[in-house]
Amino acid sequence: MLPTFSAGGGLLPFLLLTRGATAITVAAMAQNIEAAPLVVALEDHYNSTSYRFINTLPDLGANPGVDLIAGSEVHVLHDAPRHPELRILSTVVEFSYRIVADKRKGISKPSDLRGKRIGVVPNVTSEYFAYIYLRDVAGLNESEYTFVTTGALCYSLPCANGTFPQMLAAGELDAFTAFEPTTTVGGMALGEENAIFFRNDTVYRKLNVLYTSQAKLDNATSRAEIVGYLRALGKTQEVFTKNPDKIWPRVATITATRNATTNATTTVTNEDMMRRFWPLTKWARGLPADMVDLMAEEDKWVATDETRPREPMSREKIQSLIDDGPLKEALALDALNV
Repeated sequence: MLPTFSAGGGLLPFLLLTRGATAITVAAMAQNIEAAPLVVALEDHYNSTSYRFINTLPDLGANPGVDLIAGSEVHVLHDAPRHPELRILSTVVEFSYRIVADKRKGISKPSDLRGKRIGVVPNVTSEYFAYIYLRDVAGLNESEYTFVTTGALCYSLPCANGTFPQMLAAGELDAFTAFEPTTTVGGMALGEENAIFFRNDTVYRKLNVLYTSQAKLDNATSRAEIVGYLRALGKTQEVFTKNPDKIWPRVATITATRNATTNATTTVTNEDMMRRFWPLTKWARGLPADMVDLMAEEDKWVATDETRPREPMSREKIQSLIDDGPLKEALALDALNV
């Protein structure tokens, strides 16, 4: 099992896993659930004796030693204008977002979020989902609610002061949305009788994608390693889909998810926690048909949210960031069973 390094409650970008003289380097934020299959793919299915996984989300252009990075489509949209050589190869997972709200605040339907304090993780998928959901589903404009961006994530109870679940239970927030399992933990902190969840996958779902650079794809050696890794990831995604209970203990170790205590006598195991939010995941191998549509709409928000606002990228520009060639090569090799 992998160790997870931390200091002051935050994970650090230390090396998590190395084997042999490095043939491929894969990077992602290990505390996020969607990083787990990347590690399992390396350990169980990657057909090489050498690899490296690092716990960070590096800048693609400044880190030529990194072959593959996994992050959300929002991260790609932030990076792509500076790194047009970026190439999306496949999804790792599609993740449904939810807002958890406190029914004690008079919230029973989306429009009841008017005038409320809503916790979000700023500048990433959490804030975008809240923005687009409140606009398109609740029918609210940005002057009709307040985003609170000072909360921290919490993956199991009890949660420390200043985390989104603790702030929600204490009444400092009326609702919040964040990366899972934090939203699930928020509902647990409120109690089932007080929690209500809002979700709309048509409006938005998070795409965690695997990407590289054109230079890596142009190099025959690195391309072969990348195709081999895509094959390993596909086998892992199948396990995550068909037999998730067999993998949950390892997911908990990789992401530092621990057992949760809901009261003095009740403990929710990390496997039980994952059982609660796993239906929100789709460990899909491939590239969604609506990826360009989703990213083009989303980039209208990302472009205005940059330190230096820019014009949104065109559909053609976003399409140029996607390369399905390596995945097709991986699928062809799978079909040949070689």
